[in-house]
Amino acid sequence: MPLMEAAQLKRVGTAILNCLGSPPERSDWVIETLVRANLAGHDSHGIMRLLQYAEWAREGMVNPAAHVKTLRETSSTALLDAGRTWGQVAARAAMTKALDMAAEHGVSLVALRNCPHIGRLGEYVLMAAEQDMVGMAYVNSQTASDGSVVPWGGIDGRFTPTPLAFAAPSGYEWPVLVDITASVMPEGKVRDHLYRGDPLPPDVIINAAGMPATDARDFYGPPMGGILPLGGAVGHKGYALGVMIEMLAGGLTGAGYVSETPSAAGNGVLFQVKDIAAFEDPGSFKRRTRDLIAHVKSSRPRAGFDEVLFPGEPEFRNARRRQREGINLPESLWKALKNLARELEIDLEGE
Repeated sequence: MPLMEAAQLKRVGTAILNCLGSPPERSDWVIETLVRANLAGHDSHGIMRLLQYAEWAREGMVNPAAHVKTLRETSSTALLDAGRTWGQVAARAAMTKALDMAAEHGVSLVALRNCPHIGRLGEYVLMAAEQDMVGMAYVNSQTASDGSVVPWGGIDGRFTPTPLAFAAPSGYEWPVLVDITASVMPEGKVRDHLYRGDPLPPDVIINAAGMPATDARDFYGPPMGGILPLGGAVGHKGYALGVMIEMLAGGLTGAGYVSETPSAAGNGVLFQVKDIAAFEDPGSFKRRTRDLIAHVKSSRPRAGFDEVLFPGEPEFRNARRRQREGINLPESLWKALKNLARELEIDLEGE
């Protein structure tokens, strides 16, 4: 597998987006978020997404230069329309607005619709943690082809791998970060296994007949299989969590539910921010959080584990290691990116 430096991936990615008509400063931010996902170990939301984004730009499903508009606003809430610009650009604008509102009023809720894929959800709640605030986020997708997660007890995909994220300052070098989906695994991680040719763990997907499978090709078909809801033997909990996220991110934003006829691929996004200072001294909050982390990590590790890690710690360690050692890309993905660059007449000599 090719071992790539983060800066190298950024150069290739921004060059591709620029050639597709994206304003350079927006290209920089979109690719920055993808490479950060790779660094954090979330390859499912990393540079492999560039292939999708390029296809959407070519088909007119994204308007890279569009401006985000405010449709409704109160002192601590807002509804925004992304205008089909890059999802990362719109999501950063929405979270920035949520942070400003929370700084003034203690709490805020900002909804975003008409928005393409926003990438790794944790990217935006981390913006809150950096300002001594608590960030929460929920996302749905109305895209019919993303109905990949089966309901509890079902065979046919009816939901998307709805994600939610939470971040807060810890007082350490790394923030607390929870970034999960209501499915056992997000579709992007299944796709990453497909690119790498690696088998999936048991109890992640089923094939079109409803039988357990470990080959990612059984999920993509045709005919298409399904991803199981989070929880394994108690998957009804992940199923219920997915319903909640779907209603918050799809219903409250007006983006629409997965059951509705989609107008275009994209996300409904809901950001919630709480300013710690409105409730508690931030220094005290972080001291107590450090005590909580120490208490949890003092547990004896089970067989097969070297230590107990706290949410946010694995991403921080991955980022440090991959910055130092590089990012492993599947050969098939790097080949696809080079082919795309060649089509756009981008010179990758030396990359």
